[in-house]
Amino acid sequence: MTNGSGKEMIEEISNATGSGQMFNHLNLIYEYPFVTLRIDRENDQLNTLDIETCREIYDALEIIWDDEQIKTLIVTGNDRVFSTGADLKWLSNVSPYAARHFSRRGKEAFGRLEELNIPTIAAINGLCIGGGLELALCCDFRIASTKARFSQSETNIGLIPGWGGCLRLPRVIGQANALRLIYTGEMINAKDALELGLVQQLVPAENDCVEAAKEYAKPFVNRSKIALMFAKRAVVTGIEIPLKYAYELESDLFGFTWTSEDCKEGIQSFLKKEKPKWKDK
Repeated sequence: MTNGSGKEMIEEISNATGSGQMFNHLNLIYEYPFVTLRIDRENDQLNTLDIETCREIYDALEIIWDDEQIKTLIVTGNDRVFSTGADLKWLSNVSPYAARHFSRRGKEAFGRLEELNIPTIAAINGLCIGGGLELALCCDFRIASTKARFSQSETNIGLIPGWGGCLRLPRVIGQANALRLIYTGEMINAKDALELGLVQQLVPAENDCVEAAKEYAKPFVNRSKIALMFAKRAVVTGIEIPLKYAYELESDLFGFTWTSEDCKEGIQSFLKKEKPKWKDK
């Protein structure tokens, strides 16, 4: 891409975001009740994210949203890199207006991941940097290999996080810890990430992070999909609004859950001391 006007850049971006289910930069691997979204840009050792990859992530999440058999999504990269964030070779030639549009496009895809109505786990094998970390922060949980490395690195090149890192990182590890990582752009190892609460579990380097994520999900993957969906909404939305409104939201969602077939099944099974047979309805 050559440098041009904001209008020309936006037209190019729009042409790259057409609909369709053919993916060039990621794969969906179905192993019900799990699905793995694997980002793996061929011939890109850093597994960067360009406008097309962001569009593919959004489209893949739309497919996942409509699949009733899926109970947990695992997001991962390749064996060496989760993602190092925005494709700077592409981004370096765009106008400020197009860069702002790119930020918004990424936020749309990442926001869709955060809003997904099932549990989500980032399985991180290696480098998780910049926008890659912002993507991982959209998941409910993060499982990391002991060889993984993390950095909110944008200030190293004179930028700030543009896909939600300034907002999500402090919510996960606290304001002071987040500001330090953002101010310095420093790289931290997996152990440090665990101590900060950035990741929930470490996996030996020789082990498969995706399989570890499935094991991590076992305690909840066989619960009612309806119950998990409403619980996630109560937590994710509840922390964004004043407490008195969050209380009301929780009560409303409790009421919605009470009307479900799964709630009736769960209560009757408990009284009969039987294992519930969830219908996810």
